[in-house]
Amino acid sequence: MMILCCKVCGYCFESETQGKECDYCCGSTDILFTDEEVEAIGKHELSKMIDAAREKYRLNNTDFNEELWKIRESKEQVCEQESIKYKRELHMLTTGYNFDKYEIVDYKGVISGQVVLGTGFLSEFTASFSDFFGVKANLFSNKLEKAKDAAMERLIEKSLSIGGNAIIGVDFDYIMFQCNMIGVVANGTSVIVEKIC
Repeated sequence: MMILCCKVCGYCFESETQGKECDYCCGSTDILFTDEEVEAIGKHELSKMIDAAREKYRLNNTDFNEELWKIRESKEQVCEQESIKYKRELHMLTTGYNFDKYEIVDYKGVISGQVVLGTGFLSEFTASFSDFFGVKANLFSNKLEKAKDAAMERLIEKSLSIGGNAIIGVDFDYIMFQCNMIGVVANGTSVIVEKIC
């Protein structure tokens, strides 16, 4: 499958034949990447390469239509945001180093997500009160839980940005700073996993 790019709106799509009209605006197309180039690039790097390569159609191109290009980009951004939200929800996490019925096919790298939160006067007053009477400090617990969730979200975002679909070895570290600030660091290794048939 080769990748064709529309000279009018910049829409890219897969095709088995060259010279096919654009699926989006019916404009004429060029081959952006041959099937051999697609194979060599690999599916995880392909979208970045497409974005970089299709920019050439903005320059010295009599077919280029700025209005169509902007409309197409806007629609693609909405689709990309929905896709990222979907991928984030499907992202797999474990404190271990494997997933049942999945195999790790690529290691993308060690990543971390950090969040720093202020505890606030009310939380500290409530915690002191709770400490004095020996009961649970809910405000502190809630803040720590929110910070942990935010650090995990950042960890997933970093994994997605480097092409991962799962994270292994997830670990959380808590740090107390001066001026009543709490830091939460989530660490892990971003990987690509595939289901074992």
